[in-house]
Amino acid sequence: MMAFIWVGISGHLAFWLLRSRVGVLMRLANDSVRLVDGMLQPGDEDEKLEALEAQTARVLGALLLFFFWVGVALLVMVSLPCFWDWVQGRSADLGVFWTWQGLVALSVGGTLGLIYPKGKGHSGAYSPMNQLLHRLALDNPNLHRKLHEREVKKWRKQGGTRDDGFVLVTGLARAGTTSLMQRLMETGGYSSLNYANMPFVMAPGTWRRFFRPKTGALKERSHGDGILVGADSAEALEEPFFRVMTADTYINEDALVAHQVTAKLHAAYLDQQGLVREAGKTYLAKNNNALLRYAGLREHNRTFWAVLMFREPLAHAASLLAMHKRYSSMQTEDPFVKTYMDWLVHHEFGLGHKPFRFDEATQGVEGDPLSLDYWLDRWLDYYNHALTVDGHRLVFV
Repeated sequence: MMAFIWVGISGHLAFWLLRSRVGVLMRLANDSVRLVDGMLQPGDEDEKLEALEAQTARVLGALLLFFFWVGVALLVMVSLPCFWDWVQGRSADLGVFWTWQGLVALSVGGTLGLIYPKGKGHSGAYSPMNQLLHRLALDNPNLHRKLHEREVKKWRKQGGTRDDGFVLVTGLARAGTTSLMQRLMETGGYSSLNYANMPFVMAPGTWRRFFRPKTGALKERSHGDGILVGADSAEALEEPFFRVMTADTYINEDALVAHQVTAKLHAAYLDQQGLVREAGKTYLAKNNNALLRYAGLREHNRTFWAVLMFREPLAHAASLLAMHKRYSSMQTEDPFVKTYMDWLVHHEFGLGHKPFRFDEATQGVEGDPLSLDYWLDRWLDYYNHALTVDGHRLVFV
């Protein structure tokens, strides 16, 4: 009887040890996916070789570390029963692990080891596993692009066609774009990306095969502004597409800059919309960065409608200042919040704030983001530029 108790205890300790080293497994997963992403990167194979060799070395290092801890766990698992046999004056007998009683004891002990003792609670909005999933999808652009291309190819084979008659809701952050988008979605005539598409927003159909969240209770979004969201709530999630397709060229160290939209990029954008758009509905986009590429989109497309929202400048600037303080504090407490927002190119406020720069001749933006004047300047820059763009099918609200 005592032999089986020791099997259970050893199983508990071994699995607890592995659970406490989950970071090793995450590192292995992240390094492995990065290696695949590097292989998928466009360009000359010889030029990629050095980077791939370095990443392969990191994968091997992570794999060896993983096997080391698995070995330690196995050693712990067999040592206690063997020690008990030694205390009893018997030779070590590992056959106890293969009896049905031993397997039950090991299963119970191992299961408890994965649950107890409880580790330090995670206080962030995203669990470590959730963070890993987002990192694998959003921090490996070549892999995400490959999944996207595969899904577009399948969509076309199924008869999917491009539709340039979409609706774009935009404006400076805090202008009310989310509220308008929610009201439009309630009409039932629109399709849009939503939270359930995260993090594989460029391959929503593929991700839907693995992840179909239930429509649970709505909760207030992180802005703390009373707007309730759920898994099926539409959201501004297009930027990973533009990041991948432009290779981040519009994301500078100190600003987000206006960029061209080629015919190829415009066509790819319509393909992306097609992956989301349901039959008989119009694609609806909410994108606060859209003014950076509006001129290029309009050059290739005279059909789509754009709604550009604005509000009283002083109230708008005060709201931006409040959000900047709120998110700066939030990102200091949980750095992953900044990482997450950076992936989505949400640089409107917070520690990762990057102002818009619509004119290449414009130098770096000056001012203190903790002052109201700074945000009033951002309002003026944004809407002065908005008044200069092509007004075809553009509605100010």
